[in-house]
Amino acid sequence: MRKDFIRHIVNPVLNKYMTTPENAKILSEVRRMFQQGESTYGFSVYGGNPLNIAVFLKSSLFSSIVSMLESAGMKHIIDEILRETLEAYSDLSEVREAVEQLLSSTGQANSKTDQLKTLERILQSTGLFEHVEVKNNSIIAETREGWRLEVTALKKGLRLKLTYTESYEGRLEGFIGRVVELAKKISGLRL
Repeated sequence: MRKDFIRHIVNPVLNKYMTTPENAKILSEVRRMFQQGESTYGFSVYGGNPLNIAVFLKSSLFSSIVSMLESAGMKHIIDEILRETLEAYSDLSEVREAVEQLLSSTGQANSKTDQLKTLERILQSTGLFEHVEVKNNSIIAETREGWRLEVTALKKGLRLKLTYTESYEGRLEGFIGRVVELAKKISGLRL
């Protein structure tokens, strides 16, 4: 049997990203909008017509879903849903064409989003960072030791900003020594 768009594609992707209360609130609303689309367009494999997914993808309701996810900095979620839909429904030309059109119209955004998601996974896998978060077009990674790494996707390329925060109480000479020590550490970094 064919995968159901909502139950086997949309819901598992949304569930994967419900990692914080803020995300859960937004994604619950997105899920409700997808369910509204299913009842309006009747694209369920359980008694509906999956060809209607193509009509739904061209609807104002779907555009609203995309806008909501973009404004929340979660456009990668819609991209993932579209890629999985393309894989599951590639034999239905109307659905395939609608998905391909959406993916190609946001091709530049997809490549930046994919780069940031890849970088996020790499940073998390190093175990060096206490906290890694994607926000809008940026990744912010922080260590317990006071380092904060921010990578921002620009129109052409990426920008890296590295900051260090430390409180110091003591004499000026000790502070200057600490600054020199940090400068040596930074100059010894190999990126």
